[in-house]
Amino acid sequence: MTFEEKWVDNKKKTDLNETQQFWDDRASEFNEMGKREMADDPVLSLLKSKDAIFPGARVLDIGCGAGRYSKEFLKMGCEVVGIDISPNMIDFTKENAASVKVDFFTFKVMPWEKADLAAEGWEGYFDLVFASMSPAISGPEELKKMNQASKGYCFMSGHLIKEDKIGNELRVALNKENRTADYRNTLYYAFNILWDMGFFSEFQHSENQRTKIWELEKATNYYAHMLRATDEETKQTIRDYLKNKSKDGQIEDINYSKNGQLLWSVLSAQIDGR
Repeated sequence: MTFEEKWVDNKKKTDLNETQQFWDDRASEFNEMGKREMADDPVLSLLKSKDAIFPGARVLDIGCGAGRYSKEFLKMGCEVVGIDISPNMIDFTKENAASVKVDFFTFKVMPWEKADLAAEGWEGYFDLVFASMSPAISGPEELKKMNQASKGYCFMSGHLIKEDKIGNELRVALNKENRTADYRNTLYYAFNILWDMGFFSEFQHSENQRTKIWELEKATNYYAHMLRATDEETKQTIRDYLKNKSKDGQIEDINYSKNGQLLWSVLSAQIDGR
């Protein structure tokens, strides 16, 4: 079985309407997270060191969220197109981008899976196609589409390991140890598919740990989504479990993650003669 076949075989079947609602509900949270200082951000440092980003560069930000990176690209003098499945995320992105006081940006509610590059005029248009921690790169076709939209570099990042105390407890409570997210092998599949295609990506990784406190209902919706709870009985079990763990209507959770980043030039395959 090829890496493409493995990725397709393990790909989660998602309902885009459900996914939109999930990210709409988390938009305010991501907007607040995006306000932290970005001066020493390792991703931006990597892009600058490879000349993947520069004044005047055309950047496509896939799954732009509340615009954390889009805003930084605009500050650098880039022309930015950002897309996200969530209308609420796009509203925050437009608001945050407007604070930079430049005109070179376009933000659209659009799932990457449905993006028509030819219709948008995006084939080979961008100097950087960027997807930071974006579940939109969910299979080999979405990965290949990144290459098709780029004339320079592509960047993607994702979780290699993501653990949370409450999530682990819920998996045991539900007797569903196998309800793990599909992202764990995403970068592994992507790296090998790119290698087979002649694209030689640079790999880096980082580790993070944080304590998160959030409202009971938001925590319920999050874990129902992450644990693929599609039936009401399972959702209610999750709600009841979290309610017993809550204090004053809030849940405290400890998150640990190891994240990986891939950066590659779409010209590398041409240089190699493939």
